[in-house]
Amino acid sequence: MLITGCSSGSGGGDGNAKPKAKPAAEPKPLTEGALRPLLLSQADLGAGYVQAQEEPDSGKFDDVSVQGCPSLEKLGQSGDETMFASKAEASFTYDSDASLGEELHSDRPSVLSSKLRELFGAYTACPTYTMTSGTTPIEVKIAKSATPELGDEQFAYTSTMELPAGAQVLKTMSVRKGNVAVMLVGAPALVDRHIKTAVGKLPAGS
Repeated sequence: MLITGCSSGSGGGDGNAKPKAKPAAEPKPLTEGALRPLLLSQADLGAGYVQAQEEPDSGKFDDVSVQGCPSLEKLGQSGDETMFASKAEASFTYDSDASLGEELHSDRPSVLSSKLRELFGAYTACPTYTMTSGTTPIEVKIAKSATPELGDEQFAYTSTMELPAGAQVLKTMSVRKGNVAVMLVGAPALVDRHIKTAVGKLPAGS
């Protein structure tokens, strides 16, 4: 079975000789209800993980602003939380001091692809910037990270935040598989350890 990837060429040869034949219809986005069973569970992660209570998104980032990175400032103004058709999320703590958050997003594959490129492009456009949470300025350093060969597209970067209590390093990795993208954010070792399992839970034909 030939699955159309993200190549720009049409490939042709499917018996349709029409010069302007419409491409095959893209898979529709999954609903939040369909995404929820695809999230990682404590059983998937193993011993030492505790699932955190979900908090409503509204107001979560109201007191966070960015200075020194125009692409991120622009992204914040456009509201990246509502960029995809549907979303489901879960978060875990590990050994009480490390965290792992997961988001599943679904949309048409072309929309997922272009918006993930925009999102990760914005976050990796500036090697350093300042993030203000409330009245506390936090220096952030960003570095692109290597990604495993999973799914149709992969993106990753590592952020180091200089907090009053010391530096905190977080890794953000996303893998798109058809019309679903999984995004893990947390301690780099935990993200690297569980990304394959997370992608493995996505539908084969998505």
